[in-house]
Amino acid sequence: MNGEKKILELTWKEVEALAKEKTVLLVTLAPIEEHGLHLPLGVDIVEGKKWEGDLVRRLVSKYPDYYFLVMPALPIAHGCIGQYPGNLHFSQRTVRTVVLESLQSFVGWGIRNIVLIASHGNPRFQIAVEEACQKINRKYGVCAFSPLGAFFSYKELKLDLKFPPGMAKKLEAYPDDFHAGWIETSMMLDIAEETVGDYLRQPDTAVKEKEMMFPKKVEKKIAGFGHIGLPRKAEKSLGKEINENMAEYLFEAVSSFLDRQGYEKFQHHFLYRIPFLRTFFLRVLAAALLGILALLTVIFLL
Repeated sequence: MNGEKKILELTWKEVEALAKEKTVLLVTLAPIEEHGLHLPLGVDIVEGKKWEGDLVRRLVSKYPDYYFLVMPALPIAHGCIGQYPGNLHFSQRTVRTVVLESLQSFVGWGIRNIVLIASHGNPRFQIAVEEACQKINRKYGVCAFSPLGAFFSYKELKLDLKFPPGMAKKLEAYPDDFHAGWIETSMMLDIAEETVGDYLRQPDTAVKEKEMMFPKKVEKKIAGFGHIGLPRKAEKSLGKEINENMAEYLFEAVSSFLDRQGYEKFQHHFLYRIPFLRTFFLRVLAAALLGILALLTVIFLL
């Protein structure tokens, strides 16, 4: 029977028997990370799995002859939100290595449609995941796809995310909401309201978008709390709108990937093109400088 299948419930023979050309593997990647005093450490994972589940239900309807193989979430991500107890962060290079080796395993199973739900907005994390996809795609042809980097940089990429009216109005009124503010609190009220603490009593923490490039400065502003934004402006109904909007975005992006038509615009965070944000930039720079030094030495000796 086609449809959704959980990898943890299958035998290796059942995985082997899947029609690989019509099998899509999905895996959520996100950190265990503080989200203020009112949200649990697993917010990014909970949100990612929610979006993944909503996406799969849409895909099953559109592609009834496909198998959708769902992995457990991998709590692996790069982050920079301070040294709070409970944070589990990895270096950007480690993220790239783990994702690349995971993709290598999936390809070894014969899977050629791999979708990564990287549900954490840190640009260096998104870039590391995209680098791994790029490397595996160059080796085996297009088979891995991570569309959330493009989502998190939609303004710079000029993507129309078709925000519903309530969400668009709120974004216009309170744009600087980056971490555990009204956006994520609203989403969690919709997904798992019982895990949300007293968000109405949390203070506003004002951090401008340009300041987000300076983690130490941000840490000082959010010390003792951990959120960036306005949790008190959260609404459950708004959270439902936001989660539905994310599912629709993923459905459009992943459908284009499965059809191999127009998926390219969803492949990369807009910062992917900047060399010093890549995982091996320093190593490549050092090699280039050594090469130049060696050349200058030869010229001098001649």
